[in-house]
Amino acid sequence: MRLLLVCFLLVSASALARDLEGGGGLGVEPAATRLDLYCLRLSYPSVTGLVEDAQGQWLLLENGQRVLYARAWDAPAPAGPEAAWVVDVRTSMADIYPLEPERPDTPLGFSPGRRRSHDLLQALYGHSPATVGEGLEQAFLLGRPVHLSRQAAQAMRRADASLREMIALQPELVPLLVIDGGFTWRRIAGEQRLSPHAFGIAFDISPHLATYWRWNPLRPHPMQKIYPSAIVEAFEREGFIWGGKWHEYDLMHFEYRPELVCKARTLRDMRAMTPQAKEGVEQKSIK
Repeated sequence: MRLLLVCFLLVSASALARDLEGGGGLGVEPAATRLDLYCLRLSYPSVTGLVEDAQGQWLLLENGQRVLYARAWDAPAPAGPEAAWVVDVRTSMADIYPLEPERPDTPLGFSPGRRRSHDLLQALYGHSPATVGEGLEQAFLLGRPVHLSRQAAQAMRRADASLREMIALQPELVPLLVIDGGFTWRRIAGEQRLSPHAFGIAFDISPHLATYWRWNPLRPHPMQKIYPSAIVEAFEREGFIWGGKWHEYDLMHFEYRPELVCKARTLRDMRAMTPQAKEGVEQKSIK
């Protein structure tokens, strides 16, 4: 399936790179839009397509809802203190999440995945504690329960199975795997927007060991580099991102954002292709 994706996207690797790394309004980044849509549909089967009108481009969901993917270039920009963080879907996917073993520096402004489309979250998971609650399931991490949205709970079960095998060989990881909260209808500490915990897509582990930027004056925190890669990789493999890769670090925090993991994996795989393989894929895409 991944080869088919590359065939679909890769008219040429250099053209795709220009599309993804360049700027511009609607219609200027067709490859980036196609990649986003592929990852959104793969991650969330209820996303069925994309349409455009004078206000911008809109994701279509199977229940008839529309969610803003990209605002038209001449549409008024949102204002207010939350405007930089409550964004359209394209903006929420624009910063490429660095998969393990990557641990880049996290200067001010580097927080891939911390900008979210709350319209998309509400469309996928619910607008209230009651509607979100209808889609919650119980999962376990090393025997401790946590309530998450259905897809996130399924991903947690797979990660739990992987981590159980891992700690048989690395028991020193166990203290960092103490679950401390999943679904909670609340706002982000010190801010007005809803936390991803409110949608059942986030959980915290071992906050007594893995700290949070509001609790600690260190910028960056040394644990951002030394936190066990085995734990982060096990969760990333199942579609979770880690808050330790943000400037506003949240070392205990994992969040189910499979579209970001999909996009990062696909780009990494494409960059790793040899020139000969790229040429072969281009020929297949033409035929």
